[in-house]
Amino acid sequence: MLENKEIVNNFKKSLSATVKSIGKSENLEIKFVEENPSINGKQINLKIPSFTSIKKNLNYIRAEADTIALEIRLHKSLIHNKYLSSSNIANEIFHCMELSRIEAKGSLIFKGIKSNIFKKHSIDINNIVQNNDKEKTFINSFRYVSYGELTNQRLDGKYSSYKKFIKKKLGKQYDNYFDKLRTNINDQEKFANQIKFILNNLGILENANINNSEKEISEQKNESTNVNSNDTNYENIDKQSDLESSLDEMKQSTIVEGKEEIGDESVENDLNNISIIDSIDRIKGYKYFTNEYDEIINAEDLCDIKELDRLRLSLDQQVFTFKPLIAKLANRLQRKLLAQQNRQWEFNLEEGYLDTSRLAKIIANPTNKLTFKKEKNTEFKDTIVTLLIDNSGSMRGRPITVAALCSDILARTLEKCFIKTEILGFTTKAWKGGKSREKWINDNKKENPGRLNDLRHIIYKSGDTPWRRAKKNLGLLLREGILKENIDGEALMWACNRMNRREERRKILIVISDGAPVDDSTLSVNPGNYLEKNLKESIFQIENKTNIDLVAIGIGHDVSRYYKKAITVMDVDQLGEVLLNELSDIFTLINS
Repeated sequence: MLENKEIVNNFKKSLSATVKSIGKSENLEIKFVEENPSINGKQINLKIPSFTSIKKNLNYIRAEADTIALEIRLHKSLIHNKYLSSSNIANEIFHCMELSRIEAKGSLIFKGIKSNIFKKHSIDINNIVQNNDKEKTFINSFRYVSYGELTNQRLDGKYSSYKKFIKKKLGKQYDNYFDKLRTNINDQEKFANQIKFILNNLGILENANINNSEKEISEQKNESTNVNSNDTNYENIDKQSDLESSLDEMKQSTIVEGKEEIGDESVENDLNNISIIDSIDRIKGYKYFTNEYDEIINAEDLCDIKELDRLRLSLDQQVFTFKPLIAKLANRLQRKLLAQQNRQWEFNLEEGYLDTSRLAKIIANPTNKLTFKKEKNTEFKDTIVTLLIDNSGSMRGRPITVAALCSDILARTLEKCFIKTEILGFTTKAWKGGKSREKWINDNKKENPGRLNDLRHIIYKSGDTPWRRAKKNLGLLLREGILKENIDGEALMWACNRMNRREERRKILIVISDGAPVDDSTLSVNPGNYLEKNLKESIFQIENKTNIDLVAIGIGHDVSRYYKKAITVMDVDQLGEVLLNELSDIFTLINS
């Protein structure tokens, strides 16, 4: 018995030394605990080994310690934390794919580690018991497939099912995505950016945390059975996203010879209804033929940095004479906003403004120093302003240039007032329908196909991104070929759903457009008012069933027939003043 205990103690010492050596840190404090291995600053918690576990699972125990040590050596928390979002499932996927990067890079350095970790994953994937935790199933797919692809190894068990599922979700981009991940395996920042790009295209970053109660999910599921999958029901606009509905519809695992495991058919159906474009909760009578080719994309991912620099410079040059006017208007807005803040004072100070209420005390005791007051800065809290810009071809030229500049000034000004701003754009990926139309033609041109073009929703600046990091993106508006068709109804719901998931109490959505939605491909095979009707229904739902303050600015066209709060600008040079004045009026109303 003493001999066994000595073996365990020696193993602990050996494991501790190995972790410190691989982790390149002698300052680590190694503790052995009952729970799972973890990192807590400089303290490393490893699971307590027993003589039996050492004898039976030596490589498994080593692999757990190896992964911890590699994370210390190859992972930077500051970089990782920058990419965390409000979505729990997105954060879990970020974490597991980053672990795959760490393990893959470590496997290139240490051949023994490669063998240990592979054996550990082989054991884990074979021991997975399928239950009702649908999120875990989705995350496991990314965990094991990313490890297999980055290390060029194939695991046993459910790995083939997981891989088949991920391939189906990523489509033709599967090989391209993992090629880029492999290329960036030595650069954590670029690797994280690529993961973000993948999750964005899948729509996962756009979905809220899956935290609804079982009752709410059950209610949503019951409601969905009464509505066609291509129809819209806006009654659930503030409920869980498409992701939650898809998770709830996952099939139960099949049981083979008393052992639960995921069959190919089950995995293929897992989360298959995740929309690439964010949840739009189909309106009855409006549908899309396919959303397979739709995308949500960051502006910086549509062209390289050098081109963004060039486009930004071009934007500045085109509007050079217009900038002083916009800057003046911005300063006026800033003064107005700051003036509306509730004024609060700090008293009993040694310097500042003289507190006139204490004049009697000053006369009685001139040496009393605590007779001054100072105004405290009060921020506009819980506010998000989203600017949704029509990126259609008819906006080309001066209108889109002025819209870009005003968006830029607006974001900068509101940031000074501690108000978060989001800038979004909407268009299509192609003229005349793109791949959606091609698929429709190959499918024998079914009647009344619904929306028949590939959507492109662009994020120029997210609500949490500082202006200085996003300012170059607005130059993309000047890029040739970006501006195409405009499908306003779905774009409005996309922007609305993004806002609904944010925690801010005050939400303002400003739409800059030059008229009605137009998409030749869709309108050629559907009723002539198909897109216009969807736009009106979308506006009605936002104006009447959300707490979002919706405002529209029409450039050269009267949009008041669609929006309750609408302004028409006949001369595009008026746009800057109208935009800033309208925002000022909104804040005056909100704070009155």
